Amino acid sequence: MRISTLKLSVVGSLMAAIAMTGAASASADTTTCSASGTIKLSPGLSATPTVQNVQIKGSLSGCASTESTMTGGKFQAHFKTAEPISCATLTSAGVGAAAEENKLIVKGAPKGSGNLMGTVSLPILEGSGALSGTITSEGPFFEDVVSGSLTQAYTGGPTCGVAEGKKKAKKVSKGTVSGTLSIS
Repeated sequence: MRISTLKLSVVGSLMAAIAMTGAASASADTTTCSASGTIKLSPGLSATPTVQNVQIKGSLSGCASTESTMTGGKFQAHFKTAEPISCATLTSAGVGAAAEENKLIVKGAPKGSGNLMGTVSLPILEGSGALSGTITSEGPFFEDVVSGSLTQAYTGGPTCGVAEGKKKAKKVSKGTVSGTLSIS
């Protein structure tokens, strides 16, 4: 089944996320990119709450910055949910990542514009969620704040945990993400 990627403009929520962090940035510049990709949950959401292994892979495009040469790139995020979650999480406020088990990798383009590592947190839900984290790798972005908003859309999300006739309910394990990712 093909899922269409949702488009999202989040300048207001991005500024709010940056203001709420209150952390000092190592660089004075902000690099903001459009982000789109896929999200996988393992073992998958069902009616029974289970800790989920979350993997997000995607591309960055249209990066805007006054100091950085990064115009795009790729990103990966990996974390486990802080607590067991079920299908109900998709329609509630969502649950974020466990701080001790999260990882973010950004490979900037063009080559040489930066390979960054850090931490990331994102609530799991159907819809828009605030992304947050910190760059931990040495370099010009060291200790910079990662922020933004990613809209998540899950295959089978609206029918998660619902049996169809004699068939068991299918687990929800795949989806798409789109939105923004900023480093400042």
